[in-house]
Amino acid sequence: MEQEFSYQNEVNKIKFDADNEDCLKADSFKALIGEKEYRFNISKISANSLSIILDGKSRLVYAAESDDAIFINLDGRNIKLDKVGDDMQKFAQDDSVFGDKDKITTPMPGKVIKILVGEGDRIEEGQPLVIVESMKMENEIKSPTNGSVKSVHFEAGDLVNPDQPIIMLQPDEEE
Repeated sequence: MEQEFSYQNEVNKIKFDADNEDCLKADSFKALIGEKEYRFNISKISANSLSIILDGKSRLVYAAESDDAIFINLDGRNIKLDKVGDDMQKFAQDDSVFGDKDKITTPMPGKVIKILVGEGDRIEEGQPLVIVESMKMENEIKSPTNGSVKSVHFEAGDLVNPDQPIIMLQPDEEE
């Protein structure tokens, strides 16, 4: 997943990926901020608090999100990251829909926890299709349309990266 954030009037592009070079754990990530790469592990403590292990040090992080910013408290410092761009997709919300009308994806690397539909199943817009765990949070990804399940490409326990189709859909024909 790649996103731009503005901090102190400077725009930085941040790219998150699963860190499969060191281990195949779903809680191990890489972040590329500008030209610098960071490798870290994340464990969820509660809805808005995380434990991050970065450079061998464990840090407690509190985070909250609004429509236009992410607020972080790290080591006693308050940091506001302003979201840049119109296509910012929210993850870990009740109305999470990712991918296209015919393809269900995840915006962040994670682990498939449960596939809720099977090939050939009839689906309705807003129906939960898959649960993906990312950063120790379970996220229910919902259908963007009415139609049927064309194919399922992953199963519970599989690691998935952004833009990999988890489920392919056959949307209903529009009249």
